[in-house]
Amino acid sequence: MSLSALNYPPLVALSGIGLGASLPTVEQIAAQTPWNTLRLVNLLSYGINFISVQRPGRLDSQAAEGGELAPRTGKTLVAPSGWAFAIWGPIFLGELVGVTAPFFLSETDPIVELLKKVSGPFISAQLFQSLWCAAFRPKYNKKGEGYMFVSTGMLAATAYSLSRAHAVFTANPHVYSKFQYGIFFCPMALHFGWTTAATLVNLNGSVAMKEGATSTLIKYVGHASVVAASIIGVYVAKVRDAPVFAGVIAWALSAVADGMKRRLNDKAATEEGSDNKTKKSKENDAAASVGLDGAATQYILSRIGAIVNGLAAAFVAGRLSVGSGSGVKLEMTP
Repeated sequence: MSLSALNYPPLVALSGIGLGASLPTVEQIAAQTPWNTLRLVNLLSYGINFISVQRPGRLDSQAAEGGELAPRTGKTLVAPSGWAFAIWGPIFLGELVGVTAPFFLSETDPIVELLKKVSGPFISAQLFQSLWCAAFRPKYNKKGEGYMFVSTGMLAATAYSLSRAHAVFTANPHVYSKFQYGIFFCPMALHFGWTTAATLVNLNGSVAMKEGATSTLIKYVGHASVVAASIIGVYVAKVRDAPVFAGVIAWALSAVADGMKRRLNDKAATEEGSDNKTKKSKENDAAASVGLDGAATQYILSRIGAIVNGLAAAFVAGRLSVGSGSGVKLEMTP
């Protein structure tokens, strides 16, 4: 039986619900698991996610091929430009280093207990993202079934799991050095920030692809998502002293703003030189149906959110740098 045949939407949804319900148990078991075993499980979970991401056929291709999720021609107003996804490179490479480096640590190393505490949510996040890879596919976009929101739930669960890991290591900055932070925790912080933003991207894509979704609904969900991302980025940066998280949100919102700018520029280029008012009216009506309704406002909101989060990241990083006296101590708590 092929993997595609096993990818049955209700089964994937139930798997996600079961994993979510067992999250506290997974964390407890991970904290008590022998170090040698836990290192292997972390590596295995990373491998499962990495292989899942490599499988072709996801809806991502719609963004690249000019479909409903595309920055220039799509319906959704939360459509980052393609360059934003380059962040997956440092995330996957960083987490590969992070799951490999523990094999060179003795169980007596002071950081091991902390790594055990973050392993449970880290493993869950890798599995949730693997389920997202299964759910973010055309077969979940059948009319009237509503399975597109399964992928949104999986990505939200990924971000939530990473948030739990993030909360653990930001609460214990005295346990690790800046070098250890870069190896073990910075990739998780990047991953947490990006999946938080990606959850909102996924949500808006699901709404846009839903049968009967109006441009008004798509517009207001898009605006609310950008405002929510802006607030979350600043809040987490302030409460957890997490400049990396706010920086990633700034990156994501900058990409959304760039996507809207390109869409608006394409509209202007299409209308330029048009002398036929009837034709122009038809073009405008068609443009609205593919995501121009609210695009100008979305551009402004995204730009503001990106600037605010960029400033928040810089302020928190600067404050931590001054407070540490000997360099930037990232992701600390008050």
